[in-house]
Amino acid sequence: MIQDNIKENLAEVKDEFEKYLDKRIDLTKIHVVEELSKFTSGFAVKLGVLYLLFFVLMFLSLATAFFLSDLLNSNGLGFTIVALFYLILAIVFYAMRHKWVEKPIIKAFIKLFFPKFEEDEE
Repeated sequence: MIQDNIKENLAEVKDEFEKYLDKRIDLTKIHVVEELSKFTSGFAVKLGVLYLLFFVLMFLSLATAFFLSDLLNSNGLGFTIVALFYLILAIVFYAMRHKWVEKPIIKAFIKLFFPKFEEDEE
């Protein structure tokens, strides 16, 4: 009789544990989907804004080049000055890529996928 009770209790515990694991797996899936959805939507918004800012920058660059061309009476010189400005900007950006790009992206991914680490730091 005692063995039957133990077997029944163990079977009950096993069933409850399996239910718990299933629920935990479902919860993890929901959490992953939520985080990926946030990441994807944020990425899409940022990509759209960057796309529009590219056109703003392009037209401002053209306007600046034409303005300098009028001032200097040379189309080639106006556009060359704007090109040199972007070349210098690209060199500075490349030199600072670790600080300005890589570290913030790594921190953003850590914050996105491991929010507990950020809570522990505070």
